[in-house]
Amino acid sequence: MKVVDLHGVRYGDVYSMLENLCIEGDYPFVVITGNSRIMKNVVEKVVVEFGLEACEKLGNQGRLIINESR
Repeated sequence: MKVVDLHGVRYGDVYSMLENLCIEGDYPFVVITGNSRIMKNVVEKVVVEFGLEACEKLGNQGRLIINESR
């Protein structure tokens, strides 16, 4: 499973970091956001544009699992 670590990444750069993974269709993949609610919201907005969904990983609130929408 691919992992993208967004620690230290600016909000404006998130789209370009996730775009190829969202297009490639290699789901699921993990995005490490840390505990920043703002970063989680930014990631969720990006993946929704590609028809995907972001879910918090159980037991680790600093990660989102990106998968196809149900």
